[in-house]
Amino acid sequence: RWKNLMASSPLIDRRVHNYGTLNDSDASARAEESFMGHLHGHNTNWFGKKTIGSFAGIVLLLNNITGPGIPSLPNMFAEAGWLLPTILFIVIWVLTSVSTGMYTEAMRKIPGNEHFRDRVEYTSIVRFYFGRRGYVLAQLGLNGALQSLNIISVVQSAQVLDTALSDVFHKTCALNISPFALYSSDSNNSTLLHGSNQVLTCIDINDVDNGNPWGCHVVVTLGFLLALVITVPMGYFNLDDNMKIQVGAFVLTVACWTYWFIAYWFSDAFSTGEWHLSAVNTQPWGSQAAVLGTILFNFGFVTTVPSWVNEKKPSVSVNKTVWLSTGLCNCIFFLMGIPGAMAFQAYLAGPATNRCAQPDPDDCQSDILALLTSDFAPATLRNNSVANFLLNFSSPMFSLVAVLSSVPIFSIVVRSNCLENGFSPTFSFFFGVIFPWLVSLPLLYQPDALNQFLTFSSLVFVSFTDFIVPWAIYIELQKKEMRGEVVEDFRDSEVRHGHLYIHEHFALPQSWRLNYRQKIILSGVLVVIMAAASVAGIVLQIQTSATMGWDCTLGSS
Repeated sequence: RWKNLMASSPLIDRRVHNYGTLNDSDASARAEESFMGHLHGHNTNWFGKKTIGSFAGIVLLLNNITGPGIPSLPNMFAEAGWLLPTILFIVIWVLTSVSTGMYTEAMRKIPGNEHFRDRVEYTSIVRFYFGRRGYVLAQLGLNGALQSLNIISVVQSAQVLDTALSDVFHKTCALNISPFALYSSDSNNSTLLHGSNQVLTCIDINDVDNGNPWGCHVVVTLGFLLALVITVPMGYFNLDDNMKIQVGAFVLTVACWTYWFIAYWFSDAFSTGEWHLSAVNTQPWGSQAAVLGTILFNFGFVTTVPSWVNEKKPSVSVNKTVWLSTGLCNCIFFLMGIPGAMAFQAYLAGPATNRCAQPDPDDCQSDILALLTSDFAPATLRNNSVANFLLNFSSPMFSLVAVLSSVPIFSIVVRSNCLENGFSPTFSFFFGVIFPWLVSLPLLYQPDALNQFLTFSSLVFVSFTDFIVPWAIYIELQKKEMRGEVVEDFRDSEVRHGHLYIHEHFALPQSWRLNYRQKIILSGVLVVIMAAASVAGIVLQIQTSATMGWDCTLGSS
């Protein structure tokens, strides 16, 4: 219908034919005009249709941005205070939303993709503006970011399901591919950990105080298999086919958030009126070191935006959807983070110091999920059987929904980028959907040092693809327009055809009347700020949370 509309509308037809690459070199013009034709020469049967509406688009971005990081936000506010996190949340929200708008404007102005009429994936956008070398770097960055995030998500989801199975059945089982004897780390009583040297083994993963018998082993657990069965079929379908699952996951996530928010108000701090959160935490366990990294990488969502834009309805505004989604995310971050810190500040371990106000470090909880399922949860809820069940049920439910809902989306983005750039459907499906599971398998219960290396690697790739590339693309777009290589002959902000409204997308309001040089200077300043923030965030994350522990009996957590 969309292609028929584009073909039948004289207004759009005139604009499309007057839009393109106009310079003195016919060879250069023909090369740019054939760019979309080159992409269309590949199999497009695996791509979705333009059917994603406004609500589904907002849900998709909300799921992508919020993710599994919400439970640790009260810890950050408790450790740092409310002032610096609030400032950085607002600043980074604005910067990442602007960079997303710039990237999608550059996407729209690729000849043949006017009004987002066709589809161009992340790496193809880079290829158009920066050529073959830029495309190679983009492929490395995109796959490094999304595959590492997927691998981390697979490991987390498998562990959550193993924990849930142990909660219900008091054990979870596994096929131990590398059986060898592992002994407890207690130097006073070193004993063989049951199941470490067996091929088929069942353990209670919640009761491994003496050591995890699966540590440093390659094990195929029931939790891993269950997560695989749930997630892999989703990766077979297109992005638009996954929207019902995304909406369902969002509803369950909101239900968990709502119940936690209610639980805050049953805390002793709120019950007695003694709740308080300093602007800056000056206590010995206070620190600002983890704030920048935690906030910055919550907004690493740009890599998935082109795939959504390719399958959104023509009437859906990119700017409205992006700004509304990111704005709602900020509201969620504040609502879940600040009241949670006020309610349980004394018991929340800081992400930088790993300390809290309690003299016993064992009383400091790693996040709000751990606290609400511990003895420090509000007594009123713990003493009520239904309320206590919901507290304990919401923890694995949120972890599973928040993590598993992101895995198929990242897989689809990787698969789509491979397909569009000439890889076969079989290879694209394998690399995007199956590959992360194969890599995750040997990492499932490895020591923390190995898993943290993977986490920090993902931060480097995310910084490059989400916080540097969009600005660089926009600067290159302005240069092309200055040279007359990309020209538009219309100024209005939306195209109308009957009752269908096609919102023309611009990153910056046209009322600002910025010229090309002003846009380049603005983008240059912002990319320097984001690059510096990314480097600082990575360094601080490594300094505050990196460990070199390689104790196999601890496994990974």
